[in-house]
Amino acid sequence: MHTAMVICPHADDAAAFCGATLAKFADQGWRIILVRVTDDCKDSVGLSIEETMRRNTEEMHAAAKIMGVAEVVELGYETDCLADVPEVPLRERFIYLFRKCRPYAVFSFDPFGLYEGNMDHIRVAQAVEEAFWVACFDKHHPEHFKEGLAPFSVCERWYYGRHLPGANHAEDVSEYLERKIDALCAHREMMRNTLNQLRLQVQTFGRRMPPLDMAMDGDLRPLLALVMREQASAVAKAFNLGEGRMGEAFRLERFGDLEGLAQAMSEPIPSAEEPPKRERLDLQRPEANTATPPIRSCRKTRRTGNSNWQGTVE
Repeated sequence: MHTAMVICPHADDAAAFCGATLAKFADQGWRIILVRVTDDCKDSVGLSIEETMRRNTEEMHAAAKIMGVAEVVELGYETDCLADVPEVPLRERFIYLFRKCRPYAVFSFDPFGLYEGNMDHIRVAQAVEEAFWVACFDKHHPEHFKEGLAPFSVCERWYYGRHLPGANHAEDVSEYLERKIDALCAHREMMRNTLNQLRLQVQTFGRRMPPLDMAMDGDLRPLLALVMREQASAVAKAFNLGEGRMGEAFRLERFGDLEGLAQAMSEPIPSAEEPPKRERLDLQRPEANTATPPIRSCRKTRRTGNSNWQGTVE
């Protein structure tokens, strides 16, 4: 059974950005681990800090259950303050989790996504990106090895975000979109806080939005469902998933520039689980796996978790 880990600066990020894909993976037999980095202590309207933390935590667990999450890990950093947290200690927490949980796939904000204004998102994305390769080194954080852990490399990196200029994969989640919406609605206090930000801006604009007011004061689902369905439909259309289909978009990376090399020169490990099929990454393997893919020189060194590679595979 493969393990997928989703790393979320805030409780609602998993449902909002990849909730349907997580639910789909869970139904396919994956073990899903959700890592919440901050405490979301300020994400509410009209509640105390203590009550905000309690409700957001309870609602996160309710949403996690809807998505099929098997385990929730709390890192407990103060929300909206990660810009003041040094990156290396934060990175160490992710390295530790990679080595301990050994996920095949990790979902995280894209450190190269555009127009991201939330520093918690940016900080986590940067720390996760470095943790991917630092976790492979046997000289980084040797204290982990005293616990019986070992260097480890995540295979698939599923990057999500508000704007993904390098999006190369759309997961067809047509049968799981309603569960994503259910999970997002479970985050009632966080969604009310999000909608309140829009309501305040619209008020400054000199207008009001009755559907928004109705959602704030009553049922969140009609408005959230409208937004989620429009987004999923647009993704499906952009990636030609078919009429009436729904999708979630990602920048999916596996071996990067070394994809062709890894496929052409690798062979199955008898005891290993069969890797998932990824249509946009998988290449047609030759009958005789003897050819070495051509390599051309490249001005920039690509540093991976286990090598410094000069060049790219054509």
